[in-house]
Amino acid sequence: MRLILLTLGFDEKFAVRGILRYAPKPEDVIAIVTASPMVEKAEKAMNTLIDILKSYAGIENLEIIEVDISNPEFAKHKIKELISKHECELIANLSGGMRALILVTLAAVLSSNKNALIELEIENLENVITLTPDFFKPELIDESDRRILRKIAEIGEVKLDEFADVIGKSRTTTYRILKKLVNNGYLEEKKVGRSMVYLLSSKGMLILEE
Repeated sequence: MRLILLTLGFDEKFAVRGILRYAPKPEDVIAIVTASPMVEKAEKAMNTLIDILKSYAGIENLEIIEVDISNPEFAKHKIKELISKHECELIANLSGGMRALILVTLAAVLSSNKNALIELEIENLENVITLTPDFFKPELIDESDRRILRKIAEIGEVKLDEFADVIGKSRTTTYRILKKLVNNGYLEEKKVGRSMVYLLSSKGMLILEE
């Protein structure tokens, strides 16, 4: 079961394209978030989307939530309540709707602490950007971490025991440092034979250029 959350404005095309990508199953829940009060164009888009979901996709598990974005805190709380009552995978398509609605919905998704998949389709429909909540977290890195990353960049890829000797720390301390940098997205780990090796991720490369 998945909760597929869609923001909707005056045009249903982004929501429809998202639904087609997800290939929803009967047990999935589709939640549509729109701004209140609904204007005529938004109501027309909503009716078209519901008709497509029910008539052509056979989806019955629909939840519609209207939020007053002039009160962003209450709107965020209302969306977060909807998210929290479903203990399942969350996919949030934030491609449709006005900017304020998208930002409030994003805030609700992030504050829900779910490991969500956040999707944005660019306006020309040529690409889809997929993010996770980790992307929005502040950069947790200090100069000591940067030195470690620079050293790994010099070497290319490192093994735990060998790198512990390089930086002059115990194996346990070195493992803790490397694991933290992996968890924060600055390093990647891969298995080579029986050993685990660590190398810079694209995020790690970028942080060294700052």
